[in-house]
Amino acid sequence: MAVGFTALANTLLLATCVYREWIPPRQLLGGAIILAFVWLLSWWRSRVELRRSGNQQLASDASEEESTAGVAVALSREKSEQLIRDAQQVYLAGDWVATEQLLLKLLKEDARDVQGRLMLATLWRRQGRHGEALRQLDKLARLEAADEWQYEIAAERLEIAERQEFIEQQETAAATTIPIDQKPNEETNNEHSADVPADQQVTNNETNRRLAA
Repeated sequence: MAVGFTALANTLLLATCVYREWIPPRQLLGGAIILAFVWLLSWWRSRVELRRSGNQQLASDASEEESTAGVAVALSREKSEQLIRDAQQVYLAGDWVATEQLLLKLLKEDARDVQGRLMLATLWRRQGRHGEALRQLDKLARLEAADEWQYEIAAERLEIAERQEFIEQQETAAATTIPIDQKPNEETNNEHSADVPADQQVTNNETNRRLAA
């Protein structure tokens, strides 16, 4: 089409400017109309091709971005799982400080990690940090991914409530118990008072009042 368009344009140009007797004016007008039509057709096809090429490029870019994002998510998930495994190992070894550090690092990478947040709440509950553990459970309950962990969350809350109740009972009992070392003294004083005759007790009391005066 490009070759035909160029040949027709050159012929019409020569017939118009140089060899005017070649083509009658009416045929020259018809050729000009055909030339304009061919130009418009070529322009429209070019736009269609450009648009199609652009759409294909956008689709290719989107596919590449999705692939990159998928790889990033997979790597992030693999890293999270590795941190969970490391935290479980040091937790079973009794190193609670290292366990807490790994879990906090995990939640910094992915704040929506349900297993990591639940494990952190369990750790803090065992350390006696009940308030912090409950706050972690509250955050966990607001996550959509935690719907499948409602039983574990409820069990952890129950453990904390029972532990707090036990501590309160211990504190109440300690506050109301009379020290044991005071009872023998009281009993000894009572026994000593019972062994002393009544007149001697009166004399002792009178002596004590004079000394106090």
